[in-house]
Amino acid sequence: MPELDDVDSRILGILVEDGRRSFREVARRAGVTTPTVQARVKRMMEEGLIRRISPIFDVSKFKQGLVFHLYLQVNPAEIEKVAQKLEKTTEVRGIYLTTGENNLTLRVVVDSLEQLQRLTETLDREFGVKQNSSQMVVRIFKDDQTVVVSPGTEVRLKCETCGEPIGAKPFVLKVAGHERFFCCPSCQEKFREKYEPKLKGLSLAIEAPEYPSAQST
Repeated sequence: MPELDDVDSRILGILVEDGRRSFREVARRAGVTTPTVQARVKRMMEEGLIRRISPIFDVSKFKQGLVFHLYLQVNPAEIEKVAQKLEKTTEVRGIYLTTGENNLTLRVVVDSLEQLQRLTETLDREFGVKQNSSQMVVRIFKDDQTVVVSPGTEVRLKCETCGEPIGAKPFVLKVAGHERFFCCPSCQEKFREKYEPKLKGLSLAIEAPEYPSAQST
């Protein structure tokens, strides 16, 4: 399985501290060149490791609603489907699969207890799950990223062709300037055969990047 190296780890750590920093400032702090930072961040975004760069609010500065943790018991066979539906619910700000009898935890923000009641009724009516218990968050002392970034941290990638996890160093193709990742040469070739004729019609090319991860091991 691919791993973050020391440079990746330093870059991510600097951006986690303050995502407003320029590539030049990140490069200075990480001890690498600006083009290296640009290339690494671009790759990590294409791999899906960085989904987006967005502001982190100081919640103490806002007059916000009520924050609750809801503990649900969901049929294990239905968890993926239920979670995907809940992702579209505005009040739901976090969804966590957990161990124990209550196997799905939600972090929700509502304006009132009445809105919370309506939400729990919606969970029962539309999602077929019941809230076993809940806790209101009274004060937030710390709410950092859940990922601890360090050299050697394993990265989970999925193959563009078969959708299966990539268990070792990925095979890579560059498509219109963006990288696509594959679990094996067969999936890589199937992708090329499927999309290369269409891309040629648009004057776009599929090519193998020049860095080592495109090579077989």
